[in-house]
Amino acid sequence: MKEILANCTEDEVRVAIVEDGRLADLFIERLGEKNIVGNVYKGRVVSVLEGMQAAFVDIGISRNGYLPFSELTVDKSQLCKTKPVLVQVTKGPLGTKGSKVTQQISLPGHYLVYIPSSFHIGISKNINVEKERTRLKSIIEEIKPPTGGFIVRSEGAGKEKDVFKREIKYLIRLWEIIRRKFNTDSNISLIHRDLGLVFKTVRDYLNEDISAFFIDSKSEYEDTLDFVEMVSPKFKSKIHLYKGKTPIFEMNSAVADKSGMNNVEQQIKNIQKQKIKLPSGGYIIIQEAETLCAIDVNSGRFTKGGSHDEIIFKTNIEAIYEIASQLRLRNIGGIIVIDLIDMKRSSDRKKIFRLLLGLMKKDKAKTEILPVTKLGLIEMTRERKTESMVNFLSETCPYCAGSGNVLSRETMAIKIKKEILKLVTRGGEQPVRLVIHPDIAEVFDEEYVKKIEKSISRKIIIESNARIHREDYKIILGN
Repeated sequence: MKEILANCTEDEVRVAIVEDGRLADLFIERLGEKNIVGNVYKGRVVSVLEGMQAAFVDIGISRNGYLPFSELTVDKSQLCKTKPVLVQVTKGPLGTKGSKVTQQISLPGHYLVYIPSSFHIGISKNINVEKERTRLKSIIEEIKPPTGGFIVRSEGAGKEKDVFKREIKYLIRLWEIIRRKFNTDSNISLIHRDLGLVFKTVRDYLNEDISAFFIDSKSEYEDTLDFVEMVSPKFKSKIHLYKGKTPIFEMNSAVADKSGMNNVEQQIKNIQKQKIKLPSGGYIIIQEAETLCAIDVNSGRFTKGGSHDEIIFKTNIEAIYEIASQLRLRNIGGIIVIDLIDMKRSSDRKKIFRLLLGLMKKDKAKTEILPVTKLGLIEMTRERKTESMVNFLSETCPYCAGSGNVLSRETMAIKIKKEILKLVTRGGEQPVRLVIHPDIAEVFDEEYVKKIEKSISRKIIIESNARIHREDYKIILGN
């Protein structure tokens, strides 16, 4: 069973796609940080850099957009600082980098994507029956306008001419509005804002596979009903207003209870964990860096149930299923390296590769995957449009500065001892009070404290305080 849950508050909108009780996709839109991917802007060229084969465009936000020459619809010689340009954001700002923009505008509908600057007719790769691909292409060729290209989305499979006619009419009308606004607006401005998160979910995910779409806001529910009536009326019965007292992301459905999965809110908390356990006892470690994600597969305690090669193969199979799920859920993009447990048999490596290829077909992001090497490595890339969910939900730890490590108890104890010997004069009647975290206090047992007391000829009083940071401490002279 596949459901969509929408949690709408005044601060943010969260949408979860749940498959058999397990969180498969999570999308969050903070109302103060509107996602700009898909937005169309009237911009102004700030600079043209031949060396980078790109131009930078002011689109009215904090950082200029990056426009590669490959994304132009005009010759690069026509780019000048006095002439406005119409661009669409294809990738949002990441870290210190600005947005990536294109002149090749694309306007997605529920069944089609309209590309005004193209004449191409494409069919989604997910529609893989050749007869159906031919049928769809002939329909679009028959009804499309003289200019502009179209891509039939996977939701268009099996649909008839009237459905596409209605959507083409809507998309062309939208393009005319955008062009008119571009010609009449005098300054740099937002010409067209892409749909909000709930509407975008309706457009991109609401189909025959979805059993129900629950929304916990009455106003958002009513607006969504109107939108569905316009774009895909046959799915209107799938939209429901959630009225339960338990928050929508905290409820446990019957499917979730049977599968043993926790509620959505608990599953969201697990997104930030680096270590994920596998059913047989193995585990994977996911470590994200700015430009690379490394995923390590380990067998853990899984050592029974067949030959050594069979155990390794089974663990790798479980890992691939989990990795494919986590890449989607965490929205991990860029270069990804998967370090599997070494497999001696080339047939096993080929099976693993084919499995990953098949699983990633469900992913709406574009991926490129290379075969498993003899060392058990898989190199792949996944399209990055927005920052990963981990980066979105968290920030760098101010204590470890992103290393994920803190000083060990023994290191802290030695550091504190050196500090005491340096600060405290030898002898004296006043005791030395040492305020430390309970974890560090365990190292300061009676024997260790006596050694320090002997060195300074003063009494030491240990005060354990769980409220201070593990790497913090206080050395106080006197009572």
